[in-house]
Order: sequence, then structure tokens, then C-alpha cells
Amino acid sequence: MNDITIMPDWPDAPAGGWKPALSTTGIHLWLVDLDQAKRLSELAALLTEDERERAMRFRFPEHRDRFIAGRGLLRQLLAAYLDRPAAALRFEHGPHGKPALAGEEAEAGLHFNLSHSRGQGLYAIARREVGVDVERLDRPLNYAAIIDRICTQRELALFQAQQPGREREAFFACWTRKEAMAKALGGGLATGLRTLDVGLCADSRSDERTNMSDRLGRKWSVLNLELGSGWIGALAASGADWRWRGWRLQDHFFDLNER
Repeated sequence: MNDITIMPDWPDAPAGGWKPALSTTGIHLWLVDLDQAKRLSELAALLTEDERERAMRFRFPEHRDRFIAGRGLLRQLLAAYLDRPAAALRFEHGPHGKPALAGEEAEAGLHFNLSHSRGQGLYAIARREVGVDVERLDRPLNYAAIIDRICTQRELALFQAQQPGREREAFFACWTRKEAMAKALGGGLATGLRTLDVGLCADSRSDERTNMSDRLGRKWSVLNLELGSGWIGALAASGADWRWRGWRLQDHFFDLNER
């Protein structure tokens, strides 16, 4: 079973008013360049007053615009799946801050997660608990100084066995898996990254999936994603029977689906 689709150049969503249909075993991923998002004023109008106030607290305009684009596009994406007005959607947050749909939309059984690094955003939509993470490989980070604080002993041994020159990619492959898994669990960093044994693979194009169980005996799995040159990501979800598909999110997707 090939668990990962190799798509360094992710396709645009199908045109022609395509409506996303999501099975119980499917996970949909959407990759977006937040810095290229258009219609910022329209996206800002979809946000709640609290979200708009939060956007205005960003010091730098690019960070403010990325927040507006990220939240507005999330609303439009979920609205396309739920066939509801984007501005009408309401969210609640778990004990560690994981967002979820609130109100009558919560009964639809739709789960989501989002991650962003610089201007790159990644959304996951599923009918099960899900988490994603995206990182830029040139992010300034002294991984050698922190790896023993986030990795299990088995992961450390795998890291030390890496070929010279592959350490950075190996670290971020492991880091993104841990972040995605922690977000899927809903605990974030409070989950304890060192307690999550997600394996370690220096090649983000590998089809290797790591399966694990949490403290309650629930099954989870995680794998890496290839997001194009200079980027790496990871996807985690409950169970091991899921498959994923991914697209680039373009403005025309919403134009067609809102007609």
C-alpha cells in the first residue's frame, strides 16, 4: 500500500463548480500561498469581531494579512463542504486550543486542522481527528541543541545513523510528524513531543507510515508530505485506514463554488 502521493506540484482543484465530497476514510489537503491570496477585504468581512481584532494586533502588515487570508480561506473551505455561509460558521477550542466547529455545524462530523510557515498554508479536512504541520527546511534552528529534548531514544539512534548532510531534513521530517501528531491528539506541545515515537525518515518522499496507540488504546498514524522544494510537512490522523488527496487552493475555486 502506497501511503503517500508524490505531488511536489499539487494540482488545482477541478473546475466547473466542483463540490468536495469526503468519505469516512478520505482526508483532503489544501495547500495555499497566503501571500498571494486576493480579496483580503472580502476575506476579512467573513471573520468574527474577535478575529478581526486579533488581526489588527499583529505588528507587521504581512503577518496581519496572512492571518486574515488563513482564517478567511478556512471559513470558505469549510463552507464549501458544509454548504453553509462562510461568515455563519462558529468555532470552539479544546482545552489546549485545538479549534473545532461549534453549534449545529459540529453535528456534521467534520474535523479540520491548519498549519502555516511564512506564507505557506496547509489545511486538512476529514471525518476523523486530524493534524498537519508544514515547515520550511531553511528555518534558522539549532536542531542539534534541542533534538535530545524532543526525540525518543529510538528516534535519536535513527538520527545518529543518518548519512552526513541529511541531518537537517531528517530532523524536520521527525519534527513535523511530531507536531502533526500532537495536533491530531489535541494536546499540542502539552502532549509531550518526547513521548511520541513517530519514527524518523530523512526522505520526505518515503511512503513510510508510522502507526501508534495513545494512552487510551486508540489507534493513530502519521506520515510525511512532500510540499515542493525547500518545504516539508506531515499529516496525522486517527486510525490507519485513511487515504489522502491534495490540491492547491486557488481563488477561482470559491468563485465557481459560490455561483
